[in-house]
Amino acid sequence: MKGVIEAIGKFFYKFLKKKESFYHSLDKSEGKKILFLLTCMTPVAFIAAFTFSDSFKTQLLIFTGYLSMAFLTIILSAGYQSGLKRFHRDKHGLEMIKINLYGKDFPKLLLTDEDLDNFHLLLMGYVPQTKINNRNLIKNGSSANYFFVFSLMHRFVRDGIIDIDTARRKMLFEIIRESFSMNGNPVNPNTLESSFSRWNTSMKDKQMVVLEHEKIIEVFGEQ
Repeated sequence: MKGVIEAIGKFFYKFLKKKESFYHSLDKSEGKKILFLLTCMTPVAFIAAFTFSDSFKTQLLIFTGYLSMAFLTIILSAGYQSGLKRFHRDKHGLEMIKINLYGKDFPKLLLTDEDLDNFHLLLMGYVPQTKINNRNLIKNGSSANYFFVFSLMHRFVRDGIIDIDTARRKMLFEIIRESFSMNGNPVNPNTLESSFSRWNTSMKDKQMVVLEHEKIIEVFGEQ
Protein backbone atom coordinates (compact mmCIF):
# COMPACT_ATOMS: atom_id res chain seq x y z
CA MET A 1 0.00 0.00 0.00
CA LYS A 2 2.81 2.39 0.85
CA GLY A 3 4.40 1.70 -2.55
CA VAL A 4 1.15 2.58 -4.33
CA ILE A 5 0.89 5.82 -2.37
CA GLU A 6 4.51 6.70 -3.18
CA ALA A 7 3.92 6.05 -6.91
CA ILE A 8 0.84 8.26 -6.94
CA GLY A 9 2.77 10.80 -4.88
CA LYS A 10 5.49 11.01 -7.53
CA PHE A 11 2.85 11.69 -10.18
CA PHE A 12 1.27 14.53 -8.23
CA TYR A 13 4.73 15.84 -7.31
CA LYS A 14 5.60 16.28 -10.98
CA PHE A 15 2.21 17.84 -11.67
CA LEU A 16 2.58 20.35 -8.85
CA LYS A 17 6.12 21.22 -9.87
CA LYS A 18 4.84 22.34 -13.24
CA LYS A 19 1.93 24.26 -11.72
CA GLU A 20 4.15 25.96 -9.11
CA SER A 21 1.66 25.55 -6.27
CA PHE A 22 2.32 25.70 -2.54
CA TYR A 23 0.50 23.48 -0.02
CA HIS A 24 0.90 21.97 3.41
CA SER A 25 2.57 18.58 3.79
CA LEU A 26 1.04 15.53 5.44
CA ASP A 27 2.16 13.15 8.22
CA LYS A 28 3.90 9.90 7.34
CA SER A 29 1.13 7.79 8.87
CA GLU A 30 -0.83 7.24 5.62
CA GLY A 31 -1.52 3.57 6.35
CA LYS A 32 -3.12 4.23 9.73
CA LYS A 33 -5.18 7.08 8.31
CA ILE A 34 -6.48 4.92 5.47
CA LEU A 35 -7.45 2.13 7.87
CA PHE A 36 -9.19 4.61 10.17
CA LEU A 37 -11.11 6.26 7.31
CA LEU A 38 -12.19 2.93 5.85
CA THR A 39 -13.42 1.83 9.28
CA CYS A 40 -15.48 5.02 9.48
CA MET A 41 -16.86 4.51 5.96
CA THR A 42 -17.91 0.88 6.51
CA PRO A 43 -21.12 1.60 8.48
CA VAL A 44 -22.00 4.34 5.98
CA ALA A 45 -21.65 1.84 3.13
CA PHE A 46 -23.71 -0.69 5.09
CA ILE A 47 -26.53 1.81 5.68
CA ALA A 48 -26.47 2.95 2.04
CA ALA A 49 -26.70 -0.64 0.80
CA PHE A 50 -29.77 -1.50 2.89
CA THR A 51 -31.44 1.84 2.23
CA PHE A 52 -31.50 1.68 -1.56
CA SER A 53 -32.31 -2.01 -2.15
CA ASP A 54 -34.11 -5.04 -0.69
CA SER A 55 -32.14 -7.54 -2.76
CA PHE A 56 -29.19 -9.10 -0.94
CA LYS A 57 -27.19 -9.36 -4.17
CA THR A 58 -27.79 -5.68 -4.96
CA GLN A 59 -27.04 -4.71 -1.36
CA LEU A 60 -23.74 -6.58 -1.51
CA LEU A 61 -22.90 -4.90 -4.82
CA ILE A 62 -23.67 -1.43 -3.43
CA PHE A 63 -21.72 -2.16 -0.25
CA THR A 64 -18.56 -3.39 -2.01
CA GLY A 65 -18.81 -0.71 -4.72
CA TYR A 66 -19.16 2.05 -2.15
CA LEU A 67 -16.19 0.81 -0.13
CA SER A 68 -14.09 0.36 -3.29
CA MET A 69 -14.78 3.94 -4.39
CA ALA A 70 -14.04 5.21 -0.89
CA PHE A 71 -10.77 3.24 -0.81
CA LEU A 72 -9.70 4.57 -4.22
CA THR A 73 -10.57 8.14 -3.21
CA ILE A 74 -8.58 7.85 0.01
CA ILE A 75 -5.57 6.33 -1.80
CA LEU A 76 -5.60 9.13 -4.40
CA SER A 77 -5.92 11.75 -1.67
CA ALA A 78 -3.02 10.27 0.30
CA GLY A 79 -0.92 10.09 -2.87
CA TYR A 80 -1.77 13.69 -3.66
CA GLN A 81 -0.70 14.83 -0.21
CA SER A 82 2.52 12.81 -0.53
CA GLY A 83 3.20 14.65 -3.79
CA LEU A 84 2.53 17.98 -2.07
CA LYS A 85 5.04 17.11 0.61
CA ARG A 86 7.76 16.26 -1.94
CA PHE A 87 6.92 19.39 -3.94
CA HIS A 88 7.24 21.68 -0.92
CA ARG A 89 10.52 20.08 0.19
CA ASP A 90 12.13 20.61 -3.24
CA LYS A 91 11.87 24.43 -3.20
CA HIS A 92 15.18 26.23 -2.66
CA GLY A 93 13.77 28.82 -0.24
CA LEU A 94 14.62 32.27 -1.66
CA GLU A 95 11.77 34.36 -3.05
CA MET A 96 12.55 35.17 -6.68
CA ILE A 97 11.08 37.79 -9.00
CA LYS A 98 9.60 36.10 -12.05
CA ILE A 99 9.72 37.74 -15.48
CA ASN A 100 9.41 36.50 -19.05
CA LEU A 101 13.01 35.60 -19.86
CA TYR A 102 12.40 34.61 -23.45
CA GLY A 103 13.30 37.24 -26.02
CA LYS A 104 15.94 38.79 -23.75
CA ASP A 105 19.50 39.21 -25.04
CA PHE A 106 20.91 36.15 -23.30
CA PRO A 107 23.86 35.75 -25.70
CA LYS A 108 25.11 39.10 -24.43
CA LEU A 109 25.43 37.46 -21.01
CA LEU A 110 27.19 34.44 -22.58
CA LEU A 111 24.30 32.18 -21.60
CA THR A 112 22.89 29.45 -23.85
CA ASP A 113 19.28 28.35 -24.42
CA GLU A 114 19.91 25.49 -21.98
CA ASP A 115 21.15 28.01 -19.40
CA LEU A 116 17.99 30.02 -20.03
CA ASP A 117 15.75 27.02 -19.33
CA ASN A 118 17.68 26.18 -16.16
CA PHE A 119 17.60 29.79 -14.98
CA HIS A 120 13.85 29.79 -15.53
CA LEU A 121 13.62 26.83 -13.13
CA LEU A 122 15.71 28.76 -10.62
CA LEU A 123 13.26 31.67 -10.77
CA MET A 124 10.40 29.23 -10.20
CA GLY A 125 12.05 28.21 -6.93
CA TYR A 126 13.87 25.04 -7.98
CA VAL A 127 17.53 24.09 -8.12
CA PRO A 128 18.10 23.07 -11.78
CA GLN A 129 19.40 19.57 -12.45
CA THR A 130 21.91 20.94 -14.98
CA LYS A 131 24.02 23.82 -13.69
CA ILE A 132 23.97 27.24 -15.34
CA ASN A 133 27.45 27.80 -16.76
CA ASN A 134 28.87 31.26 -16.03
CA ARG A 135 31.23 31.92 -18.96
CA ASN A 136 31.89 35.54 -17.99
CA LEU A 137 35.58 35.90 -17.11
CA ILE A 138 37.43 38.39 -14.96
CA LYS A 139 39.23 41.16 -16.82
CA ASN A 140 42.54 40.01 -18.34
CA GLY A 141 42.12 36.52 -16.87
CA SER A 142 40.74 33.04 -17.47
CA SER A 143 38.85 32.65 -14.18
CA ALA A 144 35.08 32.96 -14.02
CA ASN A 145 33.71 36.27 -12.79
CA TYR A 146 31.81 35.76 -9.53
CA PHE A 147 30.56 39.36 -9.63
CA PHE A 148 28.39 38.38 -12.60
CA VAL A 149 26.53 35.70 -10.62
CA PHE A 150 26.03 38.01 -7.64
CA SER A 151 24.69 40.75 -9.92
CA LEU A 152 22.36 38.27 -11.60
CA MET A 153 21.01 37.00 -8.29
CA HIS A 154 20.73 40.56 -6.96
CA ARG A 155 18.43 41.41 -9.87
CA PHE A 156 16.08 38.48 -9.25
CA VAL A 157 16.11 37.79 -5.50
CA ARG A 158 13.30 39.74 -3.87
CA ASP A 159 14.73 42.95 -2.30
CA GLY A 160 18.21 42.14 -3.66
CA ILE A 161 21.20 40.64 -1.86
CA ILE A 162 23.16 43.73 -0.74
CA ASP A 163 23.78 43.40 3.03
CA ILE A 164 21.68 40.24 3.01
CA ASP A 165 21.18 38.74 6.48
CA THR A 166 23.21 35.74 7.61
CA ALA A 167 20.50 33.11 7.18
CA ARG A 168 19.55 34.22 3.68
CA ARG A 169 23.20 34.65 2.69
CA LYS A 170 23.88 31.05 3.68
CA MET A 171 20.90 30.01 1.58
CA LEU A 172 22.11 32.18 -1.31
CA PHE A 173 25.58 30.63 -1.29
CA GLU A 174 24.09 27.13 -1.23
CA ILE A 175 21.86 27.93 -4.20
CA ILE A 176 24.79 29.38 -6.16
CA ARG A 177 26.95 26.32 -5.42
CA GLU A 178 24.18 23.96 -6.52
CA SER A 179 22.89 25.96 -9.51
CA PHE A 180 25.97 27.48 -11.17
CA SER A 181 29.29 26.34 -12.56
CA MET A 182 32.15 28.76 -13.15
CA ASN A 183 33.33 28.39 -16.74
CA GLY A 184 32.75 24.65 -16.44
CA ASN A 185 34.27 24.33 -12.96
CA PRO A 186 32.54 23.92 -9.58
CA VAL A 187 32.00 27.01 -7.45
CA ASN A 188 34.91 27.54 -5.05
CA PRO A 189 33.40 28.13 -1.55
CA ASN A 190 36.34 30.29 -0.42
CA THR A 191 36.27 32.43 -3.55
CA LEU A 192 32.50 32.70 -3.20
CA GLU A 193 32.78 34.18 0.30
CA SER A 194 35.58 36.64 -0.45
CA SER A 195 34.13 37.70 -3.81
CA PHE A 196 30.74 38.39 -2.28
CA SER A 197 32.31 40.62 0.37
CA ARG A 198 34.09 42.64 -2.33
CA TRP A 199 30.99 42.77 -4.53
CA ASN A 200 28.82 43.92 -1.62
CA THR A 201 31.26 46.71 -0.75
CA SER A 202 31.53 47.81 -4.39
CA MET A 203 27.76 47.92 -4.84
CA LYS A 204 27.36 50.21 -1.82
CA ASP A 205 30.09 52.59 -3.01
CA LYS A 206 28.28 55.29 -5.00
CA GLN A 207 31.52 56.28 -6.72
CA MET A 208 32.08 52.81 -8.14
CA VAL A 209 30.44 51.24 -11.19
CA VAL A 210 30.04 47.48 -11.06
CA LEU A 211 30.15 46.60 -14.76
CA GLU A 212 28.57 43.19 -14.26
CA HIS A 213 25.58 44.80 -12.57
CA GLU A 214 25.26 47.33 -15.39
CA LYS A 215 25.26 44.52 -17.94
CA ILE A 216 22.50 42.67 -16.09
CA ILE A 217 20.37 45.81 -15.83
CA GLU A 218 20.86 46.53 -19.53
CA VAL A 219 19.40 43.13 -20.41
CA PHE A 220 16.69 42.74 -17.75
CA GLY A 221 16.06 46.25 -16.45
CA GLU A 222 15.87 47.31 -12.81
CA GLN A 223 14.14 45.14 -10.20
